[in-house]
Amino acid sequence: MFVRVKFFATLRDAAGTEECGLALEPGSRGQDARTILVKRYPRLAGLIDSARLAVNRDYQSWEISVHEGDELALIPPVSGG
Repeated sequence: MFVRVKFFATLRDAAGTEECGLALEPGSRGQDARTILVKRYPRLAGLIDSARLAVNRDYQSWEISVHEGDELALIPPVSGG
């Protein structure tokens, strides 16, 4: 199956792109996508574990099942002041 991944802020900088396509096995979860993304973009390794995952614009756990055509967004933690 194929999903689209969007990167924001520091994650975008680390990946060197705003978005990418990702082929996953049927039945994959967010954590499977995370593993593949770190292999593809090694600079994500130190950042992605603190990132929030949104699937189709809703925040989700990394345990969520993803489906054909889903949009995954990786959002780093935000602090304000």
